[in-house]
Amino acid sequence: MEEFIHVEQQDEKPNIKFVVITDTHVEDKIEGKYSQNFIQALQDIRATSPDSQGIMHIGDMTNNGKQSEFETMAQILKDHKEGLPPFYFTLGNHDVRWADFDTQMSYFTTSTGIDKKYYDFWLSDYHFIFLGTEIGLKDSSYLSETQLEWLDLMLSEHEEAIKPSFIFVHQPLKHTVSGSQNKFGWHGIRQDKELKTILAKHPQTIVFTGHTHWELGSANTMYNSKYATMFNAASTAYLWTDEDVEKAGSQGYFVEVYDHKVVVKGRDFLAKTWIEAAAYSVALPSLIPVVDPKVDPDLTLGNPTMQIDKHAYRTRDLIEVTYTGALREDAFGIFPRGALPSEIKPITPIAHIKTNSVSQPDGKIIFTDLNLPAGSYDIIYLGETLNTELTRISFEVIPED
Repeated sequence: MEEFIHVEQQDEKPNIKFVVITDTHVEDKIEGKYSQNFIQALQDIRATSPDSQGIMHIGDMTNNGKQSEFETMAQILKDHKEGLPPFYFTLGNHDVRWADFDTQMSYFTTSTGIDKKYYDFWLSDYHFIFLGTEIGLKDSSYLSETQLEWLDLMLSEHEEAIKPSFIFVHQPLKHTVSGSQNKFGWHGIRQDKELKTILAKHPQTIVFTGHTHWELGSANTMYNSKYATMFNAASTAYLWTDEDVEKAGSQGYFVEVYDHKVVVKGRDFLAKTWIEAAAYSVALPSLIPVVDPKVDPDLTLGNPTMQIDKHAYRTRDLIEVTYTGALREDAFGIFPRGALPSEIKPITPIAHIKTNSVSQPDGKIIFTDLNLPAGSYDIIYLGETLNTELTRISFEVIPED
């Protein structure tokens, strides 16, 4: 598929230009290292491409999702907005984890003016779509069925094979761009299979993701073997290498869209230089191979589901749970009926089993030796921590005869 192409000086004027950045990890103070890296990136963008029509930020605006960090982000945007195009944002896991999701959304809205978890807009007749997690998971994101159906509809809107749509979502899809390979550990989109299936229907789509911090020019910085053309966008805060080692640096993309190609150029914001190993030209229309979902080996992780073997048990019965879509940090917990696990006021489950001790991503667990009193209970599928609910099933325990 698309190989590395050195991008020469363009004589043709692009139809639209925009910038892609991610993982700024802004700290409490403007004087912080990551905050300063972000400021330097904005200064370089202003100097390098003052006629860009948007700066697309793909999440992890903040380092720990604290209100003070969102306030620092807002202050930086206010202080440096002159001479820059509009900013567009989506949520990253660092912006929402370890806290109440609604509270984090309020911080996000106050600092960015964006009040939606996912949204779209058009610029110069090109469709821009921002996806966002709807649950505050530790490392992954969760896209509801409603959001996915909306995405499919948006990609079908005024669809043309020669005109790309651009998607921005924080986490990468499994086995695609840099840092999404199993050997490094994977934390991505829980609805991986569902999103890939939608993208495969719209091969003109170009997807930008962050999260991994993998430096530009690494293996699979660009991926287009299946589904769509995808780019890892590195980070303005710090980088990661193919050797799985952290590295100082600040990088992002300048994108130019022409009638018959999209040019994506990697930029080192601190050195103020182009990254020659991360310069790409994507021909239009895109020639993405068609995949058969029934045999595709990379469509294994889908929306988390579970079933229990029955809905009424005796006190000493075993409880069997069959599940799909698990990650190694997931767990299944038994709670009193109506319990609401959250990071704010954690509730200890009566019993729980973590999936790091059983087969994944699909499998079966069995609760034994429970001796539950008669009453009403919930089994909750817990994602990545013991206090993040993915789904639940209710059951009854009835007295022994």
